[in-house]
Amino acid sequence: MEIIENSTVKNRTAEQSDISLGDIWGMIWGYKWWYVAILAIALAAAALYLYKTPTSFKTTAKVIINEDNQEASLRDLASISGGNRRPSMNVNNEVEAFLSPDLMQTVVERLRLQTSYVEHQFLRTRELYQYSPIELTVAEQRVPSAFSFSVEKLSDSTFVMKDFTVGKEKIAHNKIEGCFGDTLETPVGTLVLAKTMYASQWKRDMSISWCNSKTLARAYAARLGASVADGTTIVILSMQDISPLRAENILSTLIDVYNEQWIHDKNRSARNTTEFINERLVVIEQELGGIETDLKEYKEQNRLTDIESLSQTYMQESSDYAARSFEVNNQMAIATYIREYLVDPAHSQSLLPANSGLTSSNIEGQIGEYNTLLLQRDKLLANSSESNPVIIDMNASLTAIKSTIIRSIDNLISTLQLQADKIKSQEDQIMSRIASSSGQQMELLSIERQQKVKESLYIYLLQKREENEIASLVNVGNTRLIVSPSGSSVPVAPNKGMILMIALVLGIGIPFAVIFLLRMLDSSVKGKKDLASLSIPFLAEIPQMSSSLKNNLANIGRHRFDNTNCRIVVKKGSRNMINEAFRVLRTNLDMMIGQSQENSHVIMVTSFNPNAGKTFMSMNMAAGMALKGSKTVIIDMDLRKATLGKSLGYNKEGVVSYLVGKSDNVKALVHRLDENLDMLSVGNLPPNPTELLLSERFTQMINLLKKDYRYIFLDCPPVEIVADTSIIAKAAEISIFVMRVGIMDKRALPMVEDLYGEQKFHRMSIVLNGVLKNRGKYGYGYGYGYGYGYGGYGYGYGQGSEDDQ
Repeated sequence: MEIIENSTVKNRTAEQSDISLGDIWGMIWGYKWWYVAILAIALAAAALYLYKTPTSFKTTAKVIINEDNQEASLRDLASISGGNRRPSMNVNNEVEAFLSPDLMQTVVERLRLQTSYVEHQFLRTRELYQYSPIELTVAEQRVPSAFSFSVEKLSDSTFVMKDFTVGKEKIAHNKIEGCFGDTLETPVGTLVLAKTMYASQWKRDMSISWCNSKTLARAYAARLGASVADGTTIVILSMQDISPLRAENILSTLIDVYNEQWIHDKNRSARNTTEFINERLVVIEQELGGIETDLKEYKEQNRLTDIESLSQTYMQESSDYAARSFEVNNQMAIATYIREYLVDPAHSQSLLPANSGLTSSNIEGQIGEYNTLLLQRDKLLANSSESNPVIIDMNASLTAIKSTIIRSIDNLISTLQLQADKIKSQEDQIMSRIASSSGQQMELLSIERQQKVKESLYIYLLQKREENEIASLVNVGNTRLIVSPSGSSVPVAPNKGMILMIALVLGIGIPFAVIFLLRMLDSSVKGKKDLASLSIPFLAEIPQMSSSLKNNLANIGRHRFDNTNCRIVVKKGSRNMINEAFRVLRTNLDMMIGQSQENSHVIMVTSFNPNAGKTFMSMNMAAGMALKGSKTVIIDMDLRKATLGKSLGYNKEGVVSYLVGKSDNVKALVHRLDENLDMLSVGNLPPNPTELLLSERFTQMINLLKKDYRYIFLDCPPVEIVADTSIIAKAAEISIFVMRVGIMDKRALPMVEDLYGEQKFHRMSIVLNGVLKNRGKYGYGYGYGYGYGYGGYGYGYGQGSEDDQ
C-alpha cells in the first residue's frame, strides 16, 4: 500500500509539472461544446440580469460655500455697531449638513416622494416617476409606516386594488373595487386614487408603494454623496438613481432647503437683538413721557418761560459734562442689561444680543464668538443627543465663554462707575454755581437734562433696531450654484460591459476549472508517458473509435453488457487509424515472438482490471494475424461470462464441452469466422470453472489446437478478479496486458510491475487501449465491468471497451 501511495504522489507530481500548451489546448478543444453550452448559459443569464435590473444614472451638482460675500456686505454694519463677525465657517461641517436626514426629509415631503409607482412588464418591473397614469393620496394621517398594493385597471373609470402588504407582511383581504377619485377604506387606511394626464397610457398592472418621509429620507440620504474639492470651498453633490429627473429634482431642492435653513439660523441672532431693543424702547418711552410731563407741570406752576439767557454761561460748561455723563451712563445701562440677560435662567439657551452699542470691542467679540458656537451646537444637536461628547465639549466651552463675558462686563461696569462718579463730582460743582443763582433754574435744568438723556437714548435704540433689521435682510443663501444638477445619459449601473465580461470569463473559466480539477484529481492512466516508470515491454497504442466513445458516454452508469459495437474492425485493405494501429501491434508482436516460423504460439490476452478492452484486442489481434495468411484461432477462456461469444454472437458448444468430456473432437467445436480465422466459444457456463481449468483436458485441448493453428489467442478474465487467469497463464507463451486510458489506475501500476518482476506470466507486455487522439494528448474512455460474484468481488456489467474495442 505504501508503494502505491508513493507511486501515486510521484506520478501526480510529474503530471502536474509536465502540463504543456498542448495539454491545455486539449482541455479546451476536446470539450469545445461544453464551453459553448456553458458560455451560452452564462451570457443568457447576464442578458436576463441586464434586462431585469433597472438602469441607474448618476447626477452631480457643484455649489460653492460663499460666506465671504455676506461677510463683506455686513462689514460696514459691523463697523458701525462696533461688533466683530464670526470667523469663516468650516466647509466640512456644511458637507455634514447636506447629508443630514432631517434636511432630506424636508426634500422628500416637498417633492412628495413618499409614493412610488411601479409598472409590471415582462420578467421585470419599471418605476414611473412623474409619468404615472394614476396618483395616490393618503386621506388620513394615521397610516402604517410603509405599505403597498397592486392595482388592476378594469375600465376607464374603475379599478381593483389587491395584494395589500404592510411592511413585509402580506394582509389576507379581498379585492377592493372602486372608481377614480373615490375615497376608499382599505386595510392600510383611507386612500384616494385619481387619474393623471398620462392615464391613457396605462396598459399594464401596477404596484403602488408608500413609505413615511422619515424612513425614506434616511434611504435617500444614504445614497447622497457629498465631497469637497481639494483646496477649495466647492462642495460636489452626487446621487445615483434610476430616474435622472428625480435625482436632479432632489439635488436642486436640497440646495434650496439648505439655503433656507441657513438663512433661518443666521436670522435667529437678529431676532433676539430686535426683541431686546423693543423691550428697552418700551421702558425708555415710559420714562421719557414721565419726564416731559414733569417738565410741563413745573413750568406751569412756576410760570417760567426762558431760562436760557439766565444760565447760558453755566449751561455751556455743564453741557460738556452732560454729554460725557450721557455716554458713560448709556454704556453702563447697556452693560447692566446685558449682564442681567446673561444671568437670567430664562435666556440660558438663547443667543446674546449682538451689536448692542457697547464700545468695548472685546466684549462684542466675545458675544459674537458665543453666538457662533451656540448655533453650531444647536445644528449638531439636531442630529445627535446631549450625551454626545462633542455636545458636552461645546456646552463646556459655552459656559466658559459666558463666564468670561460676565467678568468682562463686571470690569466694564466698575470702570464706568468710576468715570460716572468723577463726572458727577465735577457736574455737582457746576450745579452748585447754578443753584446759587436760582433754585428754580436749578430744578428746571435738572429736568431738562434728564429729558435730553432719555431722548438721546431712545433715538439711539431706534437707530440700532433699524440697523439690525437691515442686517437680517442682507442675509442671503450660503451657497452659490456653479454647476446645476445634471448627469450623463449613459447609465452607470448595471455596468453592461463588466457584466458581459464576467459572464464571458465565467462561461470559459468554469468549464476549464472543472476539467482541470478533474484532470488533477484523476489518478487514471492518460497516455504512454504515465507508463514510463514500468520496465514491462510496451507493444502499441490503440486509439479510441468515435462510435465507441458515443456508446460509452450514452451508457455511463448502466451496469449492463452491450456487445453491439464490440466487433472485428481489422479489415483487408482498410487504411484507417484503427487498422494502422493494429498493424503496428502485429509487427511488434511478431518481433517479440522471434524469427521462428515453425512453432505454434499461444498468446494470452488479459488485463489488470475490467473495462480494459481485452476481448476487443483479442479478436482484432487475431484478425490481423489471419490477414497475413496465418491460421489463427480465438478461444473464449472467460468461463464465467463468455464475453467473446456474446460479442461475436456465437456461443454454442465449445471449451466447456471438451473440458467436461462431453466431446473429444475439439475441431468439431471450432466455428469459422473468416478466412484463416476461427473461434472456440465457451458454451454452457460451468459451475466449477477453476476445477475444469486445472484438469488435464485443458492442456490436451491447447496441444491439439497447436497442431492446426499458428496463433492461438486466449481471451482471459482480468487477473485481479478470479484465479482462472493464473491457471491459464501456464499454457501461454506470451502474456499481453491490456490497459485502458481513463480506466487503469496509476496507483495499481506498482502491482503490475510486481507481476512482471515475479514472472508469474510468461513474456509479459503491455498494450494501451482507448487513446483519444482527437482530443489532444490525453483522453478518457469508458468500459464494461465484469459481474463476477466470487470471493467478495461485486463487479457488474457495463458499456465499454469490450463492447467497442
